[in-house]
Amino acid sequence: MSKDFEVANRYAVALFEVAKDEQLIDQFDTELAIVKEAIEQNNDFRTLVENPTITVEAKKNMIATVFTGLTPVLQDFIFLLIDRGREDYLAVIIDRYLNKVKEARGIADADVYSVIPLSEAEQAELSKAFAAKMSKNELTIHNHIDPSLLGGVRVVIGNRIYDGSLKSKLRDLERQIKL
Repeated sequence: MSKDFEVANRYAVALFEVAKDEQLIDQFDTELAIVKEAIEQNNDFRTLVENPTITVEAKKNMIATVFTGLTPVLQDFIFLLIDRGREDYLAVIIDRYLNKVKEARGIADADVYSVIPLSEAEQAELSKAFAAKMSKNELTIHNHIDPSLLGGVRVVIGNRIYDGSLKSKLRDLERQIKL
């Protein structure tokens, strides 16, 4: 784990603990999604926030002006990052925080590869089946189209791969024939 990632993770864990203690997880979820979108969608804004030549006070004023509705605790957290020169970690901290929230809620992401797009019903069925297998409450399905699979699906959840594609079955058959 890189040192930068460790630093971002420590801040994310601390933010999550504060949100949990103050019962503000849902509120932080919503507000951090807005902050993250602003950082990712507006390169000029991100450049200004991360610019070392802009003073700490100017950065704080900019944050306070742009994000007028932030919970005071969350605004103070962002100000703390600015005070400590860690504002360039904000996007990574938000990602790690959102992952912590998903983890606490028993939600996992699943990348599902198929030859054709899966219907809502198929996605719901896969989500239910694999959520139980992974001891999760819910799986968020991200469907990706991969014509090379020939048929079936390949499901990737974290570092686990469940390959039920026709391509893998043909490859297995080929190996058996060669033996």
